[in-house]
Amino acid sequence: MSPVNRHLSPRPIAVIRLDGGRLCLDFVNSIHDRYAVDVEDYLQQPQRFIEWCVRTGALRPDDGVRAPRAADKRAALMREVATLRHHLHALFAARIDHQSPPANAVRGLDRWLHDAWASLSLGADGNLHWRVDARDARLPLKRIALDALDLLGDSSASQLRRCANTTSCGWLFLDTSKNQRRRWCAMETCGTAEKMQRYRQS
Repeated sequence: MSPVNRHLSPRPIAVIRLDGGRLCLDFVNSIHDRYAVDVEDYLQQPQRFIEWCVRTGALRPDDGVRAPRAADKRAALMREVATLRHHLHALFAARIDHQSPPANAVRGLDRWLHDAWASLSLGADGNLHWRVDARDARLPLKRIALDALDLLGDSSASQLRRCANTTSCGWLFLDTSKNQRRRWCAMETCGTAEKMQRYRQS
């Protein structure tokens, strides 16, 4: 479930591409070259996870959330990150392939959704707010789970696609192109690589 990460000097969070089109898809895509032998997990450490969440909006400045300090809590957080990411990938891949979703992935997302709803309360302003005791490092995972539910229940789920570079990439994205024929996570990466490969073979 957790990818092998051989990258001793991981790329800065600030330069990581966000090509999914939704928070939950960018979360799934936080594994670089999912199908390659040499896999890079962008979120390999709690601090990197928190930094990524701030960049993507899964955490907001007023949340006041930091990475846990205790080793056992840090390890537990990263297990939860890896498990939810794995389950979401399975759910979205099943939707793309027109297959029934794996039961464990359904149960996994369902648990996070119940946890998220239990962490919300109705404020005096009539809006939902995250309870103070829910403002910890698990908060962004709850937001990601709610975003995944919103996507799966929306008509835009029909636009879910998998990058055509299935030998290494495996990223998922929403195809919002006019003709609905987008093939790559990004032309600047996998699209260009495919063109260069065809050029060398010609």
